[in-house]
Amino acid sequence: MTNNNVQPLKEKRLTLSAQAQQYLTSLIEEGIYQPGQQFPSEADLATQLGISRATLREALLNLEQEGAIIRKHGVGTFVAPSYGQRLEGGLERLESILALASRQGLELAYDDLEVSEEPAGKALAEILQVPPGANVTCVRRVIMADGKPVAFMWDAILASVLSPAEVNGSFAGSVLDLLRNKADFRVAQAVADIIALNADRLLAEKLEIERGRAVLLLEELLYDEEGTPVEFSRNYFVPDFFRFHVVRR
Repeated sequence: MTNNNVQPLKEKRLTLSAQAQQYLTSLIEEGIYQPGQQFPSEADLATQLGISRATLREALLNLEQEGAIIRKHGVGTFVAPSYGQRLEGGLERLESILALASRQGLELAYDDLEVSEEPAGKALAEILQVPPGANVTCVRRVIMADGKPVAFMWDAILASVLSPAEVNGSFAGSVLDLLRNKADFRVAQAVADIIALNADRLLAEKLEIERGRAVLLLEELLYDEEGTPVEFSRNYFVPDFFRFHVVRR
């Protein structure tokens, strides 16, 4: 299938895969391809762009990790349905995803909440700098937007800082906001890492996506005013709804 909107790439200093990525992004941003619309097949698209399929696949992989497209095995490549409606935020500002959404006029909710007190395993104990077996409060939930799962969050907090009973009716989905509302506790800072990975079976079920699809993992370690780590979280995001950036000065 030939599409007259797609033109061969010209020689530039950028690699061909980077050019292809930029060009396909421009087709989406200019509305030539709308959210949910399918691209031509890889073979047709590579021919129209004048590049190899291997080069095209590299560009598509990067676009998928950015959340701009969705690739369905055996079906085709589609513009992400929520493209243009993504939640964007800078990681230099310490705030919850719910607070970020509120500032941008988006409404999020949570579902499938699980709260339990568990002994810290060796790896988690090392991260929180406590003896193995120390009690931690674990909070798991799915974040929803317009009735669709967009994130799966897991938090482990020292039980001495936040007990399971405190995750009560006032909990809106954010452990960070809950900690900030405690009169006897102050959040000082957090150290975060962003990792791109493929969804395993559990994530695929929680986020209602295909197993192996690219997701963003935000790992964060929260410290109190004394520099003591008190909470560790792993937050998995569907990239076509979330986009994070860092301001460097």
